[in-house]
Amino acid sequence: MEKLKEFDIQIYKLSNKLHEYEYPISDAFFSQFEGEIVESGKLLVRITLDKRENMIEASVDFNGFLNLICDRSLKPFEKPVDIKKKVLFKYGEEEAELEEDVFVITKNTQTINLAHFIYETVALEVPLKKIHPDEVVEDEDTDEYIYIDDSLESEDEEKEDIDPRWAALKNLKNKN
Repeated sequence: MEKLKEFDIQIYKLSNKLHEYEYPISDAFFSQFEGEIVESGKLLVRITLDKRENMIEASVDFNGFLNLICDRSLKPFEKPVDIKKKVLFKYGEEEAELEEDVFVITKNTQTINLAHFIYETVALEVPLKKIHPDEVVEDEDTDEYIYIDDSLESEDEEKEDIDPRWAALKNLKNKN
């Protein structure tokens, strides 16, 4: 995790204005994280940090591609990535994560590291079903999910077989 220190932003040195950073992301970055969600790719991450008295707003732009393997054919392919995210760092009493993109930091916080945020955002771009672009056209017609609810069929059958004497009672129940 030593290599992730390059993603440290020394916020205590920053004045209250816009600051810009660029980080090239490659296979070396992805190898620092456990798991096999993302193993390789090439991205350029641009961060525009707007430091204010009571908060820091970071606009993060991701551009590049991820190297993935097709689940069906096992052919490698590049998935383009173009993401724009905003992250808020609010000052508070103790550090916490309020939402996925809202963090509370203390006034004494000297650095913030966006490496985990970058990795998690990129990892969320990996689809559950990784299909090579050449095979997507074939799947468009068959990739729709049709849910069959057997309970609806049984209700229709029950309506047909109801004794007329009980049907009147059922109508009273449906009026409420």
